[in-house]
Amino acid sequence: MSDSTDSTGDLDQATAGRTTLRYLARAMHTDHPSDEPFVLNTAERHAIYRIKGATMLVSSALGVFGIWVFYLPHSLWGDWFAETHTALGDWPLISILFAVLVLYLVIHALLLVHTGAIRLIEMTCQFPRFHDSSFARHLNQLAENSPPRSLFRLRMSPRPLLHWTMPGYLMTVLLLAFVANGVLQLLLRSWSERAVSPIVIVLTSTLVVAIGISRATYQILQQAQIRVMAPLTIRQFTNELVEEFGRETTFRQLLPAVLHYAAVSSRPDNYPHLLLREAVMARFSIDPEAGTRVKAEDVPGQLADCSVSVRRGLERLFIFTILLDGHLAPLERSRFRQLQNAGLLTISETDLESIRRNFVRGEGLWV
Repeated sequence: MSDSTDSTGDLDQATAGRTTLRYLARAMHTDHPSDEPFVLNTAERHAIYRIKGATMLVSSALGVFGIWVFYLPHSLWGDWFAETHTALGDWPLISILFAVLVLYLVIHALLLVHTGAIRLIEMTCQFPRFHDSSFARHLNQLAENSPPRSLFRLRMSPRPLLHWTMPGYLMTVLLLAFVANGVLQLLLRSWSERAVSPIVIVLTSTLVVAIGISRATYQILQQAQIRVMAPLTIRQFTNELVEEFGRETTFRQLLPAVLHYAAVSSRPDNYPHLLLREAVMARFSIDPEAGTRVKAEDVPGQLADCSVSVRRGLERLFIFTILLDGHLAPLERSRFRQLQNAGLLTISETDLESIRRNFVRGEGLWV
């Protein structure tokens, strides 16, 4: 009996040892070399593609469901939604309150769906475990740098992708969809000689809302993907800059000014910009407030006066910075054209857009 027990124990230890070795081999093997820009591997790309598609379908279905939940009671129990007499006149008060309730429920359902999808994308790429060990601190820093919190503050962009910014963005998308739907209904009535049937109204409403929500979902999940890619992309790029220009005094002096010129605030409310600024200032031992003392209009002249090698390095930093969040803001595009018109850039706007598209697709930020 004792021999059997010992044999079983040895077998269990051997199995555990093999399992440990397989785990270590898997952990040591990586598809993301530290000396290259971060690129999503095939498995990650396929998983994120499926997550995006499924989330867009579910989100659109929720929007369509909300439209039908609003319209069907009006068709089946019209007397319940009769105009209510108030001091301001006969207003469809019950319909307005019912619409607000449906909108509130749809937004919260969309929040649950998008939060789950973002979490799935992060789990697929093992974020932030293998990417940003200070992720919680960075989120707190973003919260401090952001404008005052308001869950339902209207926003035209999902950036920064935080749990209190998504409700306002989703509500903005839905309100814009309702406005677009209203304009479409007016056009249909002006073009049609007869009254527009209720079924046409419902179908056009569902189409407009589904398109609006699908587009918003894609943008939200695209930001989640970029957030996953940002830390290792920044780490590789800053390491490369330190190796090439760590001893260049001119480069170190102009570096904060170039970041400021690329629209990186001293208190970034953008996750990629926050990580980039923190990494650059730490690796080059630079005063965080140095760049804020330089006027934007002076930067092109300073770049023109430095050596060609330093200028090319600062050009790479500028291009990297404006593309890091996957979006070219109007100010960033304007600053790019200013440097281009001054003859200080070697990259065209077409190439810039091509690099941005490749980065957004998960193919890395190769600058």
